[in-house]
Amino acid sequence: MAIKFDGVIEHDNIFYVRNIHRIGGVETYVYELAKKYQDKDIAVVCKSVSYEQKLRLEKYCRVYVHKNQLIKCKVIITNWDTSIIDYVEEGAKIYTVLHTDYSNSEEALGIPKDNPRTTYIGITEDSMKKFEKIIGTEERTILCRNPLEIEKDEDVMILVSATRLTNIKGGHRMLEIANELDNQGIKFVWLIFTTNEYPNNPVWNNKSVVRMDNRLDIGSYLKMADWVVQPSECEGDSYTLKEALYRGTPVVVCELGYFKEIGIEDNKNALFLELDSSNVKDVVKRMKNPLKFEFEQVKDGYDKIIVDGKSKYKEELKMKAKVKALINFNDIEANKKRIAGEEFECSKIRAEYLEEHQAVEILEIIKEKEIIEEAIEEKPKKKKKKED
Repeated sequence: MAIKFDGVIEHDNIFYVRNIHRIGGVETYVYELAKKYQDKDIAVVCKSVSYEQKLRLEKYCRVYVHKNQLIKCKVIITNWDTSIIDYVEEGAKIYTVLHTDYSNSEEALGIPKDNPRTTYIGITEDSMKKFEKIIGTEERTILCRNPLEIEKDEDVMILVSATRLTNIKGGHRMLEIANELDNQGIKFVWLIFTTNEYPNNPVWNNKSVVRMDNRLDIGSYLKMADWVVQPSECEGDSYTLKEALYRGTPVVVCELGYFKEIGIEDNKNALFLELDSSNVKDVVKRMKNPLKFEFEQVKDGYDKIIVDGKSKYKEELKMKAKVKALINFNDIEANKKRIAGEEFECSKIRAEYLEEHQAVEILEIIKEKEIIEEAIEEKPKKKKKKED
């Protein structure tokens, strides 16, 4: 039965993919192909296309959703769905791209429906040779590797916060900053270290915001950030801000009373956001150029009240203990499995922990002097050189 065509799509070169999703390897292939050959007469044809991909492709070529139009072209390149060939005018060269290793995925995907007009494009020699074995022909296969041209990448702004997402801590202001970054077209990734108390906070709706589980040491993250954002309206003395500033990372904050006494200054090492976020546009605009500064650490004053005296704990750290295992357990510190009844040595602190959890019994505490004496006794004596 003859197909009734509804209109015409006419270009020298047609790239056909049945469905162009928001993300995927085939989608990247079509985009890279269109970008590289944008000066040629090309077009992309599909059955459906995501809005984001359509906008991206239309920087380089026309995008058509196929609705029974006749396709007039000199070359058409299809994906595994070759049903479009029925709509292609006679005389066109037809290519089907093998975007997978069919020796491993034949059962899941099926082999493209063969057409004597079709030449198959292997994207690697390996996958092409395997396909040739499946279809039993070498006359209609060629190698064309996936095109890729690296564009100049935009910088991505890195933001870090460590706070609860309550209103008093500025959770709603953080959302306004995230939205304004999007409005101004600034690419960013925002890592927020927080508790799991606020899973429904709207800030998580922003695709560039990432929730990070709380951890004790986030210094490396604060150091790598372009900005540490902490727009709280109530802080006694924020460790997060001082840790960031000591590492040379500027901060976005709401001005607090104690800032002057420790040296936090607007447009020097910080950007001050109004409590009502009325200046958020200006703050975000200035965030494009992170501040460079030196920050003098503040003296804490505790040296005046801490009593002098040698650390007893440091002495304890030098001590070992001989213990007997009461149960079978995995000794994480030694990376070894302990058997009930086994006797071994470990640090005194570790022994106390294991005894508290009824894993071992402490048999003997070995002091530093005894450890040194044992080491000397075990040290092999050097042999005297034979006299000539």
